[in-house]
Amino acid sequence: MLKNLISDLEQYASIGIFGFGMEGKSFYNFAQKYLPNTELVIIDKNHPSCDENYLDKLDEVELIVKSPGISLYNLGIDYKSYKFSSTTELLLKHFKNQIIGVTGTKGKSTLVTLIDSLLKNAGKKSVLCGNIGTPAFDILENLDDETTIVMELSSHQLYHVNYSVHIAILTNLFEEHLDYYKDVDEYYSAKFNIFLHQKKNDIFIYNLPQKLTRGYNVHENELKYNVDFNLQNGFIHKSTLQILEKLKEILALDDAVYLRTIQEFKTLPHRLEFVKNIKGVSYINDSISTIPQATIEAVKILKNVDTLILGGNDRGVHYDVLIDFLQKSDIDNIILFSDTGKKIYDALHVKEKQKGLFIQNNLQESVKKAYNISRSIVLFSPAASSFNEYKNFIERGDEFKSLVNQLKG
Repeated sequence: MLKNLISDLEQYASIGIFGFGMEGKSFYNFAQKYLPNTELVIIDKNHPSCDENYLDKLDEVELIVKSPGISLYNLGIDYKSYKFSSTTELLLKHFKNQIIGVTGTKGKSTLVTLIDSLLKNAGKKSVLCGNIGTPAFDILENLDDETTIVMELSSHQLYHVNYSVHIAILTNLFEEHLDYYKDVDEYYSAKFNIFLHQKKNDIFIYNLPQKLTRGYNVHENELKYNVDFNLQNGFIHKSTLQILEKLKEILALDDAVYLRTIQEFKTLPHRLEFVKNIKGVSYINDSISTIPQATIEAVKILKNVDTLILGGNDRGVHYDVLIDFLQKSDIDNIILFSDTGKKIYDALHVKEKQKGLFIQNNLQESVKKAYNISRSIVLFSPAASSFNEYKNFIERGDEFKSLVNQLKG
């Protein structure tokens, strides 16, 4: 399969690497080793070799390998105007029969981690890559015909791909990334590419309120968003377990292996992550929650939240469902900051006069406020992205943990 991939790319005398982040650098390293006769052109406004006219380089190459973080819509570039591809599309084209792919608005990272552990516990060869942090081209040299590739796939990675994975899993769909796409339908369509190009021997598992008719090998998961599975080491959503169990049945894996996998699972960083108990108050980091529905689920799982900290970058997502939930909830203190925090504060201030509503300038002030007023659980679950103030949700979550660890016990 690797030989076919190299042969596929050798036909191009020049390849542009559009975006020089993790995936772009991964492809560059691959190409330097396996494509010695190919001219590599980096196209990235932040790269030393580029200037303000860096987009002109798109016209100088035969193939463009685009990084997922680049929004063609925001740049005003028509996808059909150039010969675009991506590391995701190239991997799906040449290794699709070995891939279990997971996409969805939320729950991807937990599920792919569980799937990878399930396969390894069953004695299978498995590698984990994709949006969870390891670029696909970093794992190519570790593959053989017996290796299963478990991929977390974002909408950005799936956008415009013309190939689908062998086993496709769609966890859920909610409004997100509306700063990247023309509208929510375009965002959903990108997600659907994980299964749209499947063949009759492929498998699709999904978890949506509406039916998606494919005609073959489709497994519709029972949708339950308000039930959690509490383990000693963390939380697994019931819908995630249902998908994992269905996959276990499809792959004919042992029940004992399945039980061992979920019992050994530990909550991933920034996903309902316990940080510290200070004076009887537990501080929980849920920075991964970047949409309203994820924050609602976090509150339901923990049950005894008395202080909620939320707010972040405004990407045009609607917050009516969260505002309604907060208005009816038993949460005593709602601390808000940043752009969406101000929006939610204004809406709640009009509707709810009894709750403790606090608007703060930043996360640091929010944590100090929570320290002074909380009695049981402080949940940091922003319900928004972080890009107006932080590099990503990881940096934001790390700052929350650092601020909590500075509080006096």
